[in-house]
Amino acid sequence: MAGMCLSFLSAAQHQQVQIHYDYAKKHLKEEYYVLKKNTQVRDSLYTSYFQNGQKKSQGNYVKNKAEGTWQFFYENGNIKMEGLMLNGEKNGVWQYYYENGSVSMEGEAAANLKGGHWKYYYENGHIRSEGEYQEDKKSGPWSYYYEDGVLKAMATYKEDAGDYIELYPSGKLKASGRIVDGKSSGVWNYYHEDGSLMATGEEEGGLKKGKWTYYYPNGLIASEGMYMNGKSVGPWKYYYENGTVSAVGNMNNGAKDGAWKIYYKSGQFKGETNYVNGEGVYKEYYEGGALRTEGKIIDDKHEGVWNYYLENGTLEGTCTYVNGTGLYKGYYESKKIKMEGTLENGNKVGVWTLYNEDGTIAGYYKTLYENQSPKLGSDSLILADTAKDTLKPSEKPTYFTPKKKSRYFTPRVNEAKAFIVSSNPFYMLASSFPVSVEYYMQERMGYEVGGLLYYKPMFNLHHNLPTNTVYYFGTELYVRQKFYQKDQEYGMLYFGHELRYGYYNYENDYIDFTVPVPADPVHLQQIQNRFEYAILVGDRVMLDQRKKGWTFDIYAGIGIGYRTISNNWHGNNDKYSDAFTGVYSKSFAVPFRFGFMIGYKFPKKKNN
Repeated sequence: MAGMCLSFLSAAQHQQVQIHYDYAKKHLKEEYYVLKKNTQVRDSLYTSYFQNGQKKSQGNYVKNKAEGTWQFFYENGNIKMEGLMLNGEKNGVWQYYYENGSVSMEGEAAANLKGGHWKYYYENGHIRSEGEYQEDKKSGPWSYYYEDGVLKAMATYKEDAGDYIELYPSGKLKASGRIVDGKSSGVWNYYHEDGSLMATGEEEGGLKKGKWTYYYPNGLIASEGMYMNGKSVGPWKYYYENGTVSAVGNMNNGAKDGAWKIYYKSGQFKGETNYVNGEGVYKEYYEGGALRTEGKIIDDKHEGVWNYYLENGTLEGTCTYVNGTGLYKGYYESKKIKMEGTLENGNKVGVWTLYNEDGTIAGYYKTLYENQSPKLGSDSLILADTAKDTLKPSEKPTYFTPKKKSRYFTPRVNEAKAFIVSSNPFYMLASSFPVSVEYYMQERMGYEVGGLLYYKPMFNLHHNLPTNTVYYFGTELYVRQKFYQKDQEYGMLYFGHELRYGYYNYENDYIDFTVPVPADPVHLQQIQNRFEYAILVGDRVMLDQRKKGWTFDIYAGIGIGYRTISNNWHGNNDKYSDAFTGVYSKSFAVPFRFGFMIGYKFPKKKNN
């Protein structure tokens, strides 16, 4: 955003503001009206645009508060959402749309909170879920549906917590557990379509925790191990359907770690890998003990060159994998090609070509594995495929929407950025001098580095001071992170936090007048190192977001601090401590922050 022009309405109390994406003022970004007596107050019609010229949003302001019907659009011109605003908050019926124009959800809001009956839709127009809200929390019965309209799940909520039951399309039980604030919590059970238990364990905040056990339809254990924060950890063990161990090893933060061993259904040793951070060299053997294949595994996927051997030790073929997929070439003893086709993590997929030893094509074939089953949907449990020896633990379906990314860490198109240099010479009256530099991002974030110099008394030479006078000098350095709100007529409110280090040197040429004959002055010194953390609230005022100029920052805060104290004197400590009466000398402190800074803003130049 660079250009700005003002054109006046015929109405005496308003003036029009136009903000552009470019300095040439060819691409309009925003158009609205402000009060002449206070240009920070938006009033009347507001319209914003995408860079392609399509309308982005439209509505009305009444003294900086959104009012009436508001509409928001996609870049293709289709409506994104629309509804009523009252005093700057959503009130009344709101509808949201997919980019193709079909409704994605609809319902009522009051003071920005959902209330009453809400419906969510698939892009084909079928209902995805529906139920009641009370003050933005799900309440009462809710129903969930597959995309073809078949009932998928049911839940009964109270203040956004309730028991959830999911069904297969056939109507048979698929999963059951508790949902709290949109995330699974407590014990969850998953079932095969025949009704037998598939998996059971505890969840917290939508993530697995503690011990989980997975089962085959025959009731025997398929795999078992521990989770922490949704990641598999510690020892894990996998089994064949006959109960024989198929693999054992250790998991660390969801990745295989250390030695892993796999076995044939007969119990005979089959292969091993020693993993470091999910990466290791895999070796697999025939039941007779001869090497069968070897290669590298990274994050459960084959990588690089793999060699495959016959039981007599002769090279059978090679495959070069990239992210788990590669082209295999097998050879006759004469080194001529015998077959070729695609491997995915050691399993043949698609159509393979066979060759005669003279190079002519002998035929084609496609491999079907005995245990191979159709791929399930992304919201289904998938047990480890024992034919593939992937050793991957089952994962639970997710029932909650992705977290929204904080606006503070999301840069906006063409936002203004600047460096702000600040100080306040009036602080010298309080024996200090502050200076800071802040990297500011428009109505979003600020990163500030600053320091203070202390010298008290400020305008006196310390060696000329009378005895029994405490004098000191010191420095402080700090870093701050600020989170700005939108610019209003009273400025930009922000909240933030800071880390601070301070060094202070207190001195006193002390004479003890409590004794009959006072001795000569004793030079006493106390040194303090302070480490502090504080949270802040403040308000920054600037005249124009995009132009250089003066800016003002007022703030207040509170924190916690730790001090190291070093007294540089000998003798009567209690008596000499009286020399620093009024100097805070305890290890822990609660520092307060109050300040008013005057700064000058230098806009960051944009690259053409």
